[in-house]
Amino acid sequence: MRRTLLLLLSLLALAACHRIPMYEAESGVYLKLNLALDRNVEIGDNLDLDAYPALRLKADGKVPEMVRACIYDAESHELVDEDFLPPEGGFVNIPAGAYDIVVYGLGTEVTQVEGTQTRAGGYAYTGRTGVKVKVLSDAGSEEEDVEAQSVIYEPDHLFVGRIAGAVVPVFPKGGEETVVLETTLERVVQSWTLEIRHVEGLERVQSAEVYLVGQAAGRYLWDGRMPNHPAALSFPVVVDAGKELLWSVFNTFGRFPEAESDVVVNLLLTLTSGVKCRVSFDVTDQFLNPDNTAHRIVIDEPLVVPDAEYNGGGFDPIVDDWDGEEIDVILK
Repeated sequence: MRRTLLLLLSLLALAACHRIPMYEAESGVYLKLNLALDRNVEIGDNLDLDAYPALRLKADGKVPEMVRACIYDAESHELVDEDFLPPEGGFVNIPAGAYDIVVYGLGTEVTQVEGTQTRAGGYAYTGRTGVKVKVLSDAGSEEEDVEAQSVIYEPDHLFVGRIAGAVVPVFPKGGEETVVLETTLERVVQSWTLEIRHVEGLERVQSAEVYLVGQAAGRYLWDGRMPNHPAALSFPVVVDAGKELLWSVFNTFGRFPEAESDVVVNLLLTLTSGVKCRVSFDVTDQFLNPDNTAHRIVIDEPLVVPDAEYNGGGFDPIVDDWDGEEIDVILK
């Protein structure tokens, strides 16, 4: 009886230790990436980009040589893995599970990315120049509650793609299955053109620049939202005396979304005589116009550049140091 009981226990132990075939995750996930390289701005026929390669580069952007894929847990939204791939994509080693994925291009010269440890924290931005701009209603305004906007460097194009709720299944060991996850990398930076037409006397202008207020200071990668404070951009302007035209291409993260944030072009001229003058234009309506898919800002108000004795012509003289820490933009 005792010998029979021992035999029965041995048989039960062998049954409990029977090896059941298990399924293990393999590297069978291919991340397919498409780059949307079309410009998001239309260049007018009167703007000669061929003569200004730097402005062409602003509009075209630089194609990334590498991208970073950030893999987030679909529930906790915490970063669980990352991989670096060519811009067309490649295989990534992701275990079975559910994920949200953010992919963005590397190699931008000005635009920076930080906060990628969480899905919603990834944020594109540029540095500050150290100058601030304050918009006042008129030359005599003493509004102390007007907040100055920090001037940021123009962003260069950042390409970003997103995949929500990607599911990586459990693959049989030794299997050849491949899951393809696909996304398109699109620009998060907008390009716009600015044209100030019918400006007489441009032969008297040595240089021109614009401070543009009411812009976003950055943009979050996952959902495109913007930070809660506006910023200003500064950029040089081409002086075309033959066409009586001032024009440029500029890049922005977009208009600051608050309703009370006006988009103001503050044009600053340095004349050959050494005199400095300025004039401002409210172009908020053009930024808000949903039909303005060409991203063109056109100012048709006739202007006359002052002569050596400064005869006005729509411009205000500069009496303070416009390269200082804070610039007042006067809106009449």
